[in-house]
Amino acid sequence: MSRARLHIQKLLAGLLPGSLSLIASVLLLSTLWASAADPLGATAHSDGTTTFRVWAPFVDGVTVRINGATAVALAREDGHPDPADTIWIGTVPGAKAGDQYRYAIERGGVTREFNDPRAQQLTGFDLPDGFGLAGNDDKPQSVIVDPNFTMPPFTGPTFNSMVIYEMHIGTFNNTFAGAVEKLDYLKDLGVNAVEVLPITQNPLFSDHAPPDHDWGYDPVQLFAVKSKYGTPQEFKEFVKQCHQRQIAVIVDVVYNHLVENNLLKEFGGFTLPEIPGGIYLYGGDRANTGFGPRPDYGRPQVRQYIIDNALLLLREYGVDGLRFDDTIDIRTFGPGRVANNEGAELLREINFSYRNTDPRQPGKITIAEDLQSSGDVTLQTGPAGLEFNSQWDDTMVNVMRDVVTKVNDSERNLSAVRDALQKKMASDVFTRVVYTENHDQVGHPPGQNRLPTLIDINDHESVFAKKRSTLAAAIMLTSPGIPMIFQGQEMLETRDFGFRTPTPVDFNRAADPKFRGIVQMYRDLIALRRNLAGKTGGLTGQNLNVFHLDDGNKTLAYHRWEHGGAGDDVVVVANFSNVPLPTLNIGFPRGGQWHVRFNSGAKVYDPSFENGDSFDTTANPGDKDGLNFNANVGVGPYSVVILSQ
Repeated sequence: MSRARLHIQKLLAGLLPGSLSLIASVLLLSTLWASAADPLGATAHSDGTTTFRVWAPFVDGVTVRINGATAVALAREDGHPDPADTIWIGTVPGAKAGDQYRYAIERGGVTREFNDPRAQQLTGFDLPDGFGLAGNDDKPQSVIVDPNFTMPPFTGPTFNSMVIYEMHIGTFNNTFAGAVEKLDYLKDLGVNAVEVLPITQNPLFSDHAPPDHDWGYDPVQLFAVKSKYGTPQEFKEFVKQCHQRQIAVIVDVVYNHLVENNLLKEFGGFTLPEIPGGIYLYGGDRANTGFGPRPDYGRPQVRQYIIDNALLLLREYGVDGLRFDDTIDIRTFGPGRVANNEGAELLREINFSYRNTDPRQPGKITIAEDLQSSGDVTLQTGPAGLEFNSQWDDTMVNVMRDVVTKVNDSERNLSAVRDALQKKMASDVFTRVVYTENHDQVGHPPGQNRLPTLIDINDHESVFAKKRSTLAAAIMLTSPGIPMIFQGQEMLETRDFGFRTPTPVDFNRAADPKFRGIVQMYRDLIALRRNLAGKTGGLTGQNLNVFHLDDGNKTLAYHRWEHGGAGDDVVVVANFSNVPLPTLNIGFPRGGQWHVRFNSGAKVYDPSFENGDSFDTTANPGDKDGLNFNANVGVGPYSVVILSQ
């Protein structure tokens, strides 16, 4: 604190009693020292003060009430000639991290209290009587957070070597701190990125058991971390601990809608018939996505609100990427999918900002859940490009689920598998994320269930459930694209991912003799996909040639490579039938000896796997499958074999 500032505070304290001294001090500090360099929201300073800045246009006055004490007036901030851009500001001595506050905003003689739209922590969402349950609308309070945290530098994996583990904090291990306790398990599994379902504060739901369980896709506002999981500091510690294990953190963000009973609705009390939800929300045809109210992307301050949230996560929280939920409802609206250019521009601005404004972070990843197979999503230039790095692609999951759940081998459509492997939405094959399970695909029964339960409806842990679900996973993990698995998939989890009731990860399965071999199989596949031994570099490469497809014996084989040669060329051979093929003759891209690096039919993964032996082979000159060399390969029933030189 400057000497002049300290002197004036002491002078005021001597002239005015108690609360009047505080109010006058705040008003003077608001005028003289509160700086627009502080972001919107509550910023705690090392000198024992906190600056409050809030966007509240078309209102008569704003005060801040801290810990239920006397409200302290904020002043209109200079430099905002447009009334729609009015910001209120004040610096309060003694306000500190952990203090609770709300804004009291007056308009037309009526004063109402509102939570800070940019509060990173909220109270009032705890059981048994939290916000969302009847009679508790006045419970939430905003909390001043401690901004101090040391996040060591971290370089995330390259996109072509990334293997993502999608996880939900609450069911993975309850809290951020609980999740940290299980990170060594993920490190041992070999994944190098986690994609965390939304961590924003949701209301309580009376039809959920317990009411504070949710997937995270119903935010009350965008900045507050879900209190059930922990504090903002504890989330930062989770990120730090992931980084210490060389695991990147991608956070799922929900910018397409808010929950109906959100805390931004009618903020400040100003509404019009055209915008009945107030300054943060669209009116008219764009008002609702079907999931909830849509933010007004056309209003500059709302657009900046969303951009700032993305940058806060990437920069202050240190996360390594963002997965954007339901971008199609940001860039379009209505049943006819009318283009919403304001939403598209928002997406471009976010992607431009984190890469091109200081501190520039071009190595971080943004992933869209758009699901329209549009190349514009990852296009980096031109007016149509949204400039994402990658996007979810449902083709692989839809095709593989259809193929491996068929009862009769004759019904398995290998042409569809080939097409799924070959699908490209951009020149870079890693502009898509592929999976055979994700939270949606296993959380909306009937139909969207865990894959083993769809393969064998009578015995979810049968040899067929094991072999055909891992057959699908092996194709996915060797396919062009960024592979992703969902929590528990690697343990042959068969329970649905509960939407209204939690389904905690059962880590005992990882050591259970019935499933630990399946975990080892995923571990081996992930190591090969990441080329950890330096023998399967082609799995991180751009190139693919599906050179063999035989619908008679239901076999498929493909070549993955970047530059070609020993350690780079990879051949993947798949048997989609229940018939062992000990001497399948196929083409090879190079002559010489080829080593079996992986065999999903090996007994090491499960004692019940029969007739699955596979051995190194030698490719000799001779045209086969359009290639110049050929060799015999052993591949067991419903199995995948991976070979390289």
